Amino acid sequence: MRFWVRLAASILTAGLAPAMFGQVDPELQRVRDLVRAGALPRNALIEAESAHLERNYRETLRRTLLSETLEPREIEVMLDAAKGLQRIVQERFDLTLARVEAHVIPVVRLREARDELDAAMRQAELAEARARLVRQMEQVAASETYLEELEGDEGPYRFYGFDQYEQELLFEVGAMYRATFGTDPPVSAEGDTPLHRAMGLDHTGRIDVAVHPDSDEGQFLVYMLESLGIPYIAFRSAIPGQSTGPHIHVGPPSERIDPERERFED
Repeated sequence: MRFWVRLAASILTAGLAPAMFGQVDPELQRVRDLVRAGALPRNALIEAESAHLERNYRETLRRTLLSETLEPREIEVMLDAAKGLQRIVQERFDLTLARVEAHVIPVVRLREARDELDAAMRQAELAEARARLVRQMEQVAASETYLEELEGDEGPYRFYGFDQYEQELLFEVGAMYRATFGTDPPVSAEGDTPLHRAMGLDHTGRIDVAVHPDSDEGQFLVYMLESLGIPYIAFRSAIPGQSTGPHIHVGPPSERIDPERERFED
């Protein structure tokens, strides 16, 4: 009895409805009519709905596992179908095991149920592997597009990061840089400097690292900053009023100095 309760709960949890899988097949409708008329027990309807759900799970897996392209929404549908199929087959195996132990059915039926469960588990593993592959391909494509955009533009590029980031994270970046390249990051300016003020920039709280963004050191630094959500601006060349040469500006953009305020302070 507990098996039928679990199976009914699984069907309800899975949301078995015409809207999910299309129109109900004629056989399922026939069983429903007979149960409604009292000609078949309630368990017959649960079995028929379970079989209908299983067929749809198998069809979904067949379609998605063999599809050349999968949308993000289809990946979730595929994974849900794999889990649903494995759940149904597992419950059928448990019932078969209980019947074999009760000497109601022969042992050969248990081996068949085990083979079916193993097949469902392999399909679930294939679905997980397919989902990982599709997601990895999407990440690679996004990364390649990002690199192409950077390579096609000789100007600076910016990572916004978090407005309020922890300054202590910069020590972690420095330690990782040192562990990787054996030397400290070549900091060319830390905080406000006369050079920045001469360009009309307030560099307070910012750091300039004298590495080219496209170099190994620059790419490593960019990766670390983005991983920690630290904003930066990567300059590939000198820009009048902004940069005297290639470097990575760590922190939000420097604020422009108000000439009137400067004159008043002097």
